[in-house]
Amino acid sequence: MVVSLRSPLLAKIPSISHAFTTRQGGVSKGLFSTLNAAMEKGDNPADVLENRRRIAEHVGGSLDQLITLRQTHSNKVIVATDTWLHADRPEGDALITRSKNLIIGIITADCVPVLLADKETGMIAAVHAGWKGATSNIIPNTIQTMKNLGAAANKIVAAIGPCIWQESYEVDQAFYENLPDDHKFFIPSPKESHWMFDLPGYVEQQLKVSGITQICPSPYNTYEEEDLFFSNRRRMHRQESTFGCTLSCIKLAY
Repeated sequence: MVVSLRSPLLAKIPSISHAFTTRQGGVSKGLFSTLNAAMEKGDNPADVLENRRRIAEHVGGSLDQLITLRQTHSNKVIVATDTWLHADRPEGDALITRSKNLIIGIITADCVPVLLADKETGMIAAVHAGWKGATSNIIPNTIQTMKNLGAAANKIVAAIGPCIWQESYEVDQAFYENLPDDHKFFIPSPKESHWMFDLPGYVEQQLKVSGITQICPSPYNTYEEEDLFFSNRRRMHRQESTFGCTLSCIKLAY
């Protein structure tokens, strides 16, 4: 049985269904145990497809309705009107749709997943905001694209999903110096010339600057909650060969 989290803000909108999946409820094994949603990390493809099928049904749809992107840590936003084959998925890091036939999703394993909905226009979005995408404006680009399509920023509800928190996210001096106007999101690390970066706080600020006022913050630190979440940073510290990913997805129910 798929174990997922839901945003209390998005849950108030009856016209959508959504889920931030955990790593629980799938069939994958080993380092991918059990609900890995990523096809490109070395997991058994049949297991990943079964996991994705379970996730799609969990949000009230089917596997053939679920679409994801070839995520590249960019600021590119894709507007989807129909399904595509996984092999043909476009490059990008945010998906927007008004189609009731689509489940749009992004995969993460520490990066920030953001789900967005404007119930008045029936528009939904899913955003993958790692540090590269976040600092190159994937959030403002997504909000602006939604506005260009008729959404109003003050009507959009945003949910920030489980991701790596500041106390677990060490970055180097060059990273710190690259964000001279945002030093409030850093605290010193015990390691010399290193800093701890508040990625979800940075993403939340970008949502606010873009005019979003209804925001649900990140409920879990993926690095610390090993029973619930995959973590690329944790995998790096343990020198493990690969890692799984969770799926954050949203669908128009009617």
